[in-house]
This record gives sequence, structure tokens and C-alpha cells, in this order.
Amino acid sequence: MSAASEVNLKQTLRKLEFPLCAKEALHKIGELICGRITSIKNMDLALDLMSEFIFCEVDRRGNKRSSPLSSLLELQLLEILFEHFNSLANEAARNTVFLSLFSGTTALQRAGILSKLVSLAIGIPSPAILTSTSTWMQQLGCTSIHSCKLAQAIVHDYFHLVPSAAERMKILPDVAPQFTANFLTAVAENYFNSKKKDQTYPSETLLQTITFWISENTYLCTAAQQKQAALPPGAIAMEATTAIAGLIRWCTLAPVYDQDSELYCHLHLALLNSILEIPRTSPPKAISAQHLATSLRYILLFSNRSGKQQNNLQLALDRFAQAIQVSLSTNCVYGKIDDLMNQLQQLPFNKLMSIVINTHKECK
Repeated sequence: MSAASEVNLKQTLRKLEFPLCAKEALHKIGELICGRITSIKNMDLALDLMSEFIFCEVDRRGNKRSSPLSSLLELQLLEILFEHFNSLANEAARNTVFLSLFSGTTALQRAGILSKLVSLAIGIPSPAILTSTSTWMQQLGCTSIHSCKLAQAIVHDYFHLVPSAAERMKILPDVAPQFTANFLTAVAENYFNSKKKDQTYPSETLLQTITFWISENTYLCTAAQQKQAALPPGAIAMEATTAIAGLIRWCTLAPVYDQDSELYCHLHLALLNSILEIPRTSPPKAISAQHLATSLRYILLFSNRSGKQQNNLQLALDRFAQAIQVSLSTNCVYGKIDDLMNQLQQLPFNKLMSIVINTHKECK
């Protein structure tokens, strides 16, 4: 597009009131970046259109606006985005626009709009938007700050703000299994994780929903690995990280943090059943040895406790040993397994863990 055409396009859009200008800008952005042949110039223009006409972040001169969208304008924008993404039948085109609107450089700035859009897509089921969100999570990283913040916002909306709305979440794996799998990975990262300033635990309702999901669908945790994301030409698809190691951490650490809900026991059993059903791949890609090892440092913190805590510690070690043994026996662990085994030997003595370590040595 020539410089004159760019100017004419922007002038035409400036004559339109919001949200009509946003609607027209979205269509134009699709033309610019979803064609067979695109260019850096087209992408730059598309980014300009996003900033000025969709998110209203800059004025006509490119200067940053001091105030964000009002609540009314934000609501209108959400309606436009919801309709636009649901109207795009081509998944690759939809993902291309979605990834451009909420790219790694703008995701935090536009996090509020994104989380509201995804919450809307859950409440009024939109497989199209949830699939694009799943792709976005994979491309940016399912355990990245962007994905974790989105998961946190969804949990707030559906499990804390309106707890009764959690019932709607039970059908989410049927609507969007890939999204649910990646959402689980991000949620798992948000709890029982010392990287967070304040140690937090999942609510009973959230724990109940996740346990229900995995108990009902043993393939759910690996759903995002079973389908290749539809991306624009030349883009590199990132492998999804499963939630298994993160949720194993929950079940392992629950006893030592005095989280005594029976649901952790049920979740642990559901995870073991899920691991047994993981499709074999060469090389393995379902569970990272490094991710499994993150539970070790927390367990060691409690190794000098006595009495009830010592019993809880042994329960934690039993669960951890069971998870590792099943994971190794199904050949679904990748990474530095020998390093993991060496670290396991630093743990307090546990009969089952000792058997797991010795079995691994014998198999070698």
C-alpha cells in the first residue's frame, strides 16, 4: 500500500465514530496481514490501526492517550471483537489477527480487554475465540506471565466473583479441549509456587472443577499436544506444555502445607490414570523432568519436621513417588531424567521412593 493510500485509509476511519471505526479497522487489518503475500509495511500499518482505532491508545498524531477506554466504549469494543472473531471461518486468519492484536509486546497493556473477551467466550460459548486463545497461550508460553495473568482473571470471574458461575465451567472441555488444557497449565503455575510472593492455594470450587475435568477425560491434559495450531505461513508453532507436572506438584505439596481436602487425593488418582493413557511419542513430550523436580525444593523445606508433619511428609513422598514411577513406566518424561533421579536421592527416606530410584538404576 502506498503512502498516499495509507493516509487516505486513516482519514476515512477518522471520519467514523467508535466503535464503527474499530469494526472497519479490524476488517482492514485482516486484509493487510492475512493475505498470501504480506510485508513489514503492511504489518506496521496494521499495528498503527490497532493502536489508534481499536484500542484508542494513541491519537491521530501517534501521541499516547492519557485515559483508557471508558467502560461503555470497552463494552462496545468487546462486542465488535466477539462478533468479528466468530465470523472468521478460516482458523489461520483468525489466529493471525488474534496474535497480532494481543502480541507479546502489547499483551500486558491489553490484558484487561483480552481477559474480558475470553470470559465472554466462556460464558457465551465461542469455540472460535477459545481456540485462538489456546493458540495465543501456546505461542507466548502456557506458563508465561501473560498466560498466568489470563488464567488468574478467568478464575477470579468464574470462581470468586460469581462462585455459582463455576458450574458453567464443567462443560468447558467439551467446548474447547485445547483451550482447557492450556488453561490448566497456567492455573497450575499460579498455586503452590514459591515464585509467587504469597503462597496461595486453589479454592475448593476450583479444585473440584479441575478434579472433575481430569476424572471425566483422561486425555484432557494432553489435548493441546494432539492438534497442530493453525498459524500464518512461516510462523513456528510452539509445543504446548501440559499441566501434569504442575498438578502433581499440587497433590504432592498439599499434605506438607496442611491442605487436607480429600479432593487432592482424588485429583492425584485422576492424574495417575491420565498419565497411563498418554499416547506414546518419540521422543516423549508430555512431562518435563525439570518441571517434576520443582516439587523437590519445597519438600526439603519440611524434611526436619516431626510428629504430624512427618506423617504428612511421608504422604507427600508417597504421592510423588507414585507419580514419577507411573510417568517413567509409560515413557512420557523428557529432559534430564538422570538429574531428576540424583535429586530424588537427596529427599528424606521413603520406602516407595527408594524402590523407584533403585528400579531406574536397574533398568539402566
